[in-house]
Amino acid sequence: MSKEEFRNLFDKRFDSVRSFIYYRCSDEEMASDIAQDVFTKIWEKGMNVHPDRDKNLLYKMASDMFITRMRRKRIELDFRNSIKIDREENSPEDDMLYNQLKGNYAKVLGEMNQGQRDVFLMSRSEGLKYEEISQRLGIGVKAVEKRMNGALKMLKKLKQ
Repeated sequence: MSKEEFRNLFDKRFDSVRSFIYYRCSDEEMASDIAQDVFTKIWEKGMNVHPDRDKNLLYKMASDMFITRMRRKRIELDFRNSIKIDREENSPEDDMLYNQLKGNYAKVLGEMNQGQRDVFLMSRSEGLKYEEISQRLGIGVKAVEKRMNGALKMLKKLKQ
């Protein structure tokens, strides 16, 4: 796809893709981000988009990206909720240590890149195996292993 063809496609369809996602999520920022990601992916992959089928392709890509983002958000939320413990049995010192550890843990999760965080949360909170994670994310098992190793190294630093 030439630069001119891409520019025409972008000008013609960006607003409709953004509106399509906004209708699903009611979040302008997320809708704009996903629309930008769709066009970035088309440009980076050098995809040839047939003018008669461009709308269907763009909507499908946007819908898939939206679903992926919502899954990631749900996984993160589920994991954060899963680390809550029963506070009635703990001393104030235990609560203080727990809150400090939880804060440090959240900080490390925030410092991980998106790939490491996704792999770590899928493995630990969903209990998925590396092969299942690689299929879900569309990456190789070795890439999953590398991301998990990076995440675990960051968590080990927290332990020290």
